[in-house]
Amino acid sequence: MGQAAVTTSDQPGAPLGRRRFALVLCGTTAGMLLLDIHKVSIAIPSIERALAPGPVGVQLISACYVLCFAVTLVPAGRAGDQGRRLALTYAGLYLYLAASVLCAVATSAAVLIAGRAVLGVAAGMLMPQVMGLVQQMFPPAERGRAFGVYGMCVSLATALGPSLGGLLTTSPELGWRGVFMMNVPIGLALVVAAHAILPFAGGEQRRPRGVVDVDLAGLALGSGAVIALLTPFVFTTGKPGDVSARWGTLVVAGVLGVWFVRHSRRRAAAGHSVVVAAHLLRIPSFRAGVLISLTWFASGPGFVLGLTIYLQQAEGFSPFLAGLVMLPSSATSVVGAWAGGRLVARRGRVLTATGMALALGCMATTLLVIHLAPSWVLLWAIPLVQLPQGLGAGLVVSPNHSMTLSDVPPGEGSAASAIGQLGQRIANSVGVAVASMAYYTVVYGGGYSLVDAPAAVHLAGLDHAASVASAFLVIALAVAVADLRRQRRTRAGELVLAAAGSR
Repeated sequence: MGQAAVTTSDQPGAPLGRRRFALVLCGTTAGMLLLDIHKVSIAIPSIERALAPGPVGVQLISACYVLCFAVTLVPAGRAGDQGRRLALTYAGLYLYLAASVLCAVATSAAVLIAGRAVLGVAAGMLMPQVMGLVQQMFPPAERGRAFGVYGMCVSLATALGPSLGGLLTTSPELGWRGVFMMNVPIGLALVVAAHAILPFAGGEQRRPRGVVDVDLAGLALGSGAVIALLTPFVFTTGKPGDVSARWGTLVVAGVLGVWFVRHSRRRAAAGHSVVVAAHLLRIPSFRAGVLISLTWFASGPGFVLGLTIYLQQAEGFSPFLAGLVMLPSSATSVVGAWAGGRLVARRGRVLTATGMALALGCMATTLLVIHLAPSWVLLWAIPLVQLPQGLGAGLVVSPNHSMTLSDVPPGEGSAASAIGQLGQRIANSVGVAVASMAYYTVVYGGGYSLVDAPAAVHLAGLDHAASVASAFLVIALAVAVADLRRQRRTRAGELVLAAAGSR
């Protein structure tokens, strides 16, 4: 194994002004990477009209980005930790630019899918580096506030992105290509800023000797298990030609999953790195936090995908208006994250459970409004309902991140964060795949496409997608409540022991 890199967190700090510029750069980069998970939903109807990818192609356009994002996270994170952080940041930004151009000029669904896959690899390279740079540039006493600013930059980028992407998609000159073209000027600005700021803001490292210790076999087994898990959902269209044997890949996923666990245990016992540090999952708070991430992050993207398609195809909203509807929830999520960060030490799991209940209620209310209200009401009623939805999301994500890592030993924080990020991306993949299957089987199974299905069919598809999202959300809420009870039992036991010791 290579020696650990010496970072500037162990050296005299760079000027605060430079580090603040670098912090905004890191937060904006992360926001753009996460935005690419959601913003393609705005362009799906336009892509269907232009490239006719069909239900499987549409699924792959959405899912391959997140899957490649997840697969690349662990090796890129380990390489960055071992002294290659700046080099990977630059390489990831250049690859992000190239992949965005490839997506924007794609002339077929196959080329677009390939471009999305490469874009996912770039995202997986970049995300561990920008998070690592924040940890590297700011000492522990400043790190909490730094991650607060980082989170606000991420929230602002994801808030404004769908509306801007929708506006560009509405342009006759760009159409669906606009959601990818918007990456190009932003990516160029990030490249210039990274070269100008990061080497002088505490981002430089001494290059280590040796090679990066990456569990390639474990990565292959884990990736294969996730792909096998997603396959039947991606290839379910509702058409008579669907092959029933596709569900057999779930057995393959189970076999590969068991093999992955056994391989990881043997490798860990031999003192080598593993994809998932299984011993961390024995920590109750960490295990609960990961389970919440796996279910919470599976609920949102699928519902957003269904809602944006429905608003455009059934209600006649332009891509810009469909993106604008989502803006209030993104804005209030910033407030929720800020409040959650201040209250998590006192309220703990109560915050996440409250946020989930609020999100679940808002999802049900959104569906009720769509079923009962005329189209002209939706333009203001849905954003109004989305305000508390975003607040609830902010109360979930920020406190859950804090509580997930609360009992993790400081020396294993990077490994724990990598597991959390990996779980979130896998959850995104599964959530999008299952909710999309639920929506598309109603449309394509009825003999329609996304562009010619009647409004009633789209509404039924949205109901199915929302049911999937709600199921994931209910499971997340159940895990949060169970962990809240565990925390209360633990505190009660500590009080009993303290009382006994004082006698």
